[in-house]
Amino acid sequence: MSEFKLQHIVSELLNALGGKITPNRLIEYLQENQHSGNSAGFSVEQKHLTRLTQDIADSNAFITKYNDLKDKNVDSLDAYVQLLDNISQDSSLKDFLLKSNRPSTASVPELTRDNLPQIKNKLKKAVIKKTHHDDSLKNILNTSTVPLASTPSVASWVQRRPTMTWDFSLSTASRTIPTVPSVSQENVLIEDLLNALIGLPGCYIEPEELKDVYGPRTFRINDNVSLSLRELIKQILPLASHYSIIQRFTEEKMRFEYGQVNNALAEAMKSIIKDHMLFIIQLESEFRMANLTLQKLWFFVQRNMQSLGIVANIASAISKSDAKGGKVLSLLHDHVIGSIGDERAQELCLKLMEAACLPYMKMLGMWIYKGIISDPISEFLVEDNEVIQREDMPVDYSADYWEKKYAVRRERIPKFLEPVADIILKAGKYLNVIRQCGKQVKNKVLPIQYKIEEKHYIEAIEKAYMFASQTLLDLVIIEKDLIGRLKSVKHYFLLDQGDFIVTFLTLCEKELVKYSFDVNQGCIESLMDLALRLCSAINDPYKDDLRTELLQYDLQFQMFKILSIQTNSEQEYWSPAEQKKLLMIQSFSFNYEVRWPLSLILNRKSLACYQMIFRHLFYCKYIERMICQVWKSNKVAKKFQFDDAQHYRAAFALRQRMLHCIQNLEYHMMVEVIEPHWCTFLNKIGKVQNVDEILSCHCDFLDSCLKDCMLTIPPILSTINKLLTICEDFCKFMQNELVFQGTTEPSEPTLSFKEKIATFDISFSGTLIQLLDQINELNRDTSEHERLFNLLYRLDFNSYYSGQLQKYGLNRLVKDSSG
Repeated sequence: MSEFKLQHIVSELLNALGGKITPNRLIEYLQENQHSGNSAGFSVEQKHLTRLTQDIADSNAFITKYNDLKDKNVDSLDAYVQLLDNISQDSSLKDFLLKSNRPSTASVPELTRDNLPQIKNKLKKAVIKKTHHDDSLKNILNTSTVPLASTPSVASWVQRRPTMTWDFSLSTASRTIPTVPSVSQENVLIEDLLNALIGLPGCYIEPEELKDVYGPRTFRINDNVSLSLRELIKQILPLASHYSIIQRFTEEKMRFEYGQVNNALAEAMKSIIKDHMLFIIQLESEFRMANLTLQKLWFFVQRNMQSLGIVANIASAISKSDAKGGKVLSLLHDHVIGSIGDERAQELCLKLMEAACLPYMKMLGMWIYKGIISDPISEFLVEDNEVIQREDMPVDYSADYWEKKYAVRRERIPKFLEPVADIILKAGKYLNVIRQCGKQVKNKVLPIQYKIEEKHYIEAIEKAYMFASQTLLDLVIIEKDLIGRLKSVKHYFLLDQGDFIVTFLTLCEKELVKYSFDVNQGCIESLMDLALRLCSAINDPYKDDLRTELLQYDLQFQMFKILSIQTNSEQEYWSPAEQKKLLMIQSFSFNYEVRWPLSLILNRKSLACYQMIFRHLFYCKYIERMICQVWKSNKVAKKFQFDDAQHYRAAFALRQRMLHCIQNLEYHMMVEVIEPHWCTFLNKIGKVQNVDEILSCHCDFLDSCLKDCMLTIPPILSTINKLLTICEDFCKFMQNELVFQGTTEPSEPTLSFKEKIATFDISFSGTLIQLLDQINELNRDTSEHERLFNLLYRLDFNSYYSGQLQKYGLNRLVKDSSG
């Protein structure tokens, strides 16, 4: 089981139980103890049973029920017994379950005269509903199994016309038994036995009523039969019981709703019954010629006794476990393996297995050679979960389409196909994608037949998988130019196309400072299109697939909402409606139009990751541009008198430190994080064997970029956003100050320019020192974020800020104590 699937299942379990522990803690416990229950095999199972029966009043009933379930091959029975034993040993858990199981003590509302009409109406509805329910229940009981909507409905003639069955349908209640001397009883008993062996009752041998529908049939022998003959008859009657079990199985399992595998197996058993009938006809011929005695009959039936006994055991096991499809094949496979050493028994089991496998192998061939599921009764190991057609689905659902449309149902996997179940799933998925792209699949079809030697069918499955994998890989990488698409996405989302983003920022400068609801998105689309044609991106063949998008939440809210999943603070980020009014710079992002089948790789989830990285880089670029504009406007200070220019010296120094900080953040993300991970990603893409490996590599690339860009670390992300906000406020202040330079001072009391710059300096330095401290703390106990060391050294070049750390801390301490 994959790590993500395990995480999802554990999270669902905790939500259902209302657990307070984190999913990661439970996953660690499961991974540490995943083999604890299988270490001692049978002895561990007996240990759990022994401990459970010690605390149970009616232990015999418990053991009987356990053995009954064991005979029915119930899935996960031993694991369930182990769970019960663990619960019985945990006193606190038992107390909790007892409390949860107490009857409700809720008070019943007082009955008044006003409530009587409502109660009367409810009673009428309940009576009508009960009558309808009883009628439907009778209809259900009149049929053996409710047919599925997708299967043909066939009348159960055996139930409607009981005399049509070949399993002792005639009643002998009113039959008079003639008195025959013991010397002449043998001929009558032989005739009765021959009838019993083909499902007909006799005079002296009568079938008893079945106690178990799928159990062996017992017979009642007349008391007038001599003791010697009675004992000989008892030795022959098990053959009639075997015949009865097989006959019941074939009559029931030939119905459509039991599946094609059961139908094929019942047909094979029917041929065995036919051979048995021919054998009985031969015995009857001998009997008519007076050449058959009970001793001869006992000798002749020895061969059929063993073969029909094996078939009856198989039929009984399948019926009791209510198996169909892959589970039937697993039971048959166990009998084939278990009969090794008995050549005749193995040959018989193999014959049944090959017959039952034919429809299943046909479904398997359709799947691995055509990518089509032909499974009306839900027997095949791969299940199609498609609710709507792929053509009707937007690009947003391509990830779910790939992950959830087809799934392996573990309970339907035959044991002999368990090692290759995953590649069976992938082979059909790949062919399905190819087929939906309008491509014809021309692969070499090899026959798939069940053999004891696995290599015969395993080799055919592996060849089909390799063909499907390589064909889809060529379609995606070569024909659909996956690498070109990924490079195009990198140009715009990861700011690889430098001149484009500068041009776009220049054209959208006035729009970026507006509120998002005041921005005309059509205008933004036009400006983006103009920027694409004014820079080197004009040579990109996929530039027309780039789109703009205005989101309803800023980057920090988006990241915190994702990171808060399965935590106590998840509820705080459910509704983006509480977000304040956003400027376009805070809500803007690119989007990208991707068509099938590339939308499997560039799906909604991966595009969301690209958008998060882009929004962070774009905001940094925006702040860098603002600082550079301040630098350009600062040239006005050259015209000032020396005394006036002195006031701007601290502001210019702060501006330069801000620019140094922002540029190093960008350098770290774009050069030291994205570019190395991109090169590694391209190297891995060149070595992949299938599309799933491409998805895995792409996911690893995005996860690594998000982590090393510090977007998945909430404290650091908050600090960086605070740092960028301080820089933005500083730039706005400086631009306003230069605009109003030389004008009269406002009448309201304000801080002087020098004091304001000092405030910005303290805020910026304190926040940057906090960021450096957080990076240090992050790398203190782990080496997962070692790439951040380079950023740390560049931001704190020549120990400029670390030298002020103690001083800043002391000043803050003095200020806090005095305030």
